[in-house]
Amino acid sequence: MSKYYSINKFSKILGVSDQTLRNWDKKGKLHPHHTSSNGYRYYSHEQLNQVMNVKPNLDRKELMKRISQNKVDKVVVFYKNRLLRFGFEFKRANKARKLVKKLIDDGGEEDDKNNSSHADPK
Repeated sequence: MSKYYSINKFSKILGVSDQTLRNWDKKGKLHPHHTSSNGYRYYSHEQLNQVMNVKPNLDRKELMKRISQNKVDKVVVFYKNRLLRFGFEFKRANKARKLVKKLIDDGGEEDDKNNSSHADPK
């Protein structure tokens, strides 16, 4: 007897969204094994092996390693993107810090020269 996965469980194992699986079904890339009378999609263990490019006789331990590696790869990409974004924001913050430091070091002299309301009335 084959094991079946709900769309939610199947999507979590693959590391894609439920909507991605619905889109694959719509485009004919991957149809669910069967759809229940209430419209729920179910995918088989064989389909999981097929999607993961796993040989049919592969044991569960090897399958879990591949699934784990897939999730690790997605996490690495996520944090790499976060670090790149953080680096960009860090550069902007450094630029702002340097500008503030320059203004403090100048003592606001530039501003006083250009603003006659601060001039000595004598």
